[in-house]
Amino acid sequence: MYKIIHKQVIAQDIKKIDITAPVIASRALPGQFVMVTPVLGEHNIPMAIVDSDERRSVISLIVHEVGPATRKLGDLSIGESLYQMVGPLGRAAQMDKYGLVICVATGIGAAQILPVCRGLKKKGNKVIGIVGAKSKKVLMLESQMRVVCDEVFITTNDGSYERRGLASDLLKELLNRYTVHRVYAIGSVEMMQAAARMTKAKNIPLRVTLNPYMVNGLGLCGSCRVKIDGKHLLACTDGPEFDGHMVDYQDLSQRMNALESRSWENQPHPIVPRRPGFAALVKSLWVSAKK
Repeated sequence: MYKIIHKQVIAQDIKKIDITAPVIASRALPGQFVMVTPVLGEHNIPMAIVDSDERRSVISLIVHEVGPATRKLGDLSIGESLYQMVGPLGRAAQMDKYGLVICVATGIGAAQILPVCRGLKKKGNKVIGIVGAKSKKVLMLESQMRVVCDEVFITTNDGSYERRGLASDLLKELLNRYTVHRVYAIGSVEMMQAAARMTKAKNIPLRVTLNPYMVNGLGLCGSCRVKIDGKHLLACTDGPEFDGHMVDYQDLSQRMNALESRSWENQPHPIVPRRPGFAALVKSLWVSAKK
C-alpha cells in the first residue's frame, strides 16, 4: 500500500508525488488532507491532497523539503512505499455556485488552493486565481492553476517573475475592479488577515484554511487548536477551513511564530511507531472518530 508511482521536481526543494491509495482516492474531497509517516519512527506530516483519481486509485501530494521528515519523504524513490498514511481527514471545503470567486494563495498554500479552485469551477463559478511566491524559483503549480482557473495572476516578492509585490496587494486591486461574490485565502497569517480586512469592509464572504502544528490529525492531542469567534476549535477535525472573518489572527500568529522558532520537525516525537500494529491502531482510532 501507499506506493510511490510518480515523482516530479516542480520547484526548488518542492516535489510532487503520486501515491497509490485506493480508499483515500475514492473518498477525498477538496480541502481535505492526510497524515503521512514517511519511514518507521519519523514524525507524522499533515499534507493537503492536491488531486485524487478514483479510477486509478491514486492521490497526489506536494512535498516541501524543509526538515528531516519532509526530506525523508522527498528522498523516497518511485516504487518505494510510505510507512503509513491516514486520511482523508478534516472537513471538505465549503463550496457552491456563487458567481465570481477569487482564490488567493502564497507559498505552499498553492498546493491547498488548487483542489479548491478545481471544485469551485466544477460548481459553475468563474474562478480567478492569485498565486504569490518569494521568487520564481519557489513558484509552484502555475500551469495547473491556469488549467482550472478562468484567469491567473502571479506575484513574486523579488519581482523575478510576473508582477513584483504581495498577493494581498493584487487582491485589493481585483476587489476594487470586480464584483466578487466570495474569496478563498490560504497562506501566511499576514496575507489571510489582510484578506479578512478587505473582504469584511466590502461584506464579501471569506474562507481561509489554517495550518497550525498537528501531531496526529485526529483531534486527540489539541496541538492544532485555533481561536474562532472566541472559541477554541481544532483545525484537524473542525477545519482546516474556517470563516475568515471569525479567526483570531493575533492568537494564530503567536502560535505559528512560537513554532517557527522551534521547528516542529526537530522536536521529540510525541508518538514513535515501533511496531507494525501502530498503523492499525491509528486506523481504528480514525474510524471511531468518524462515527
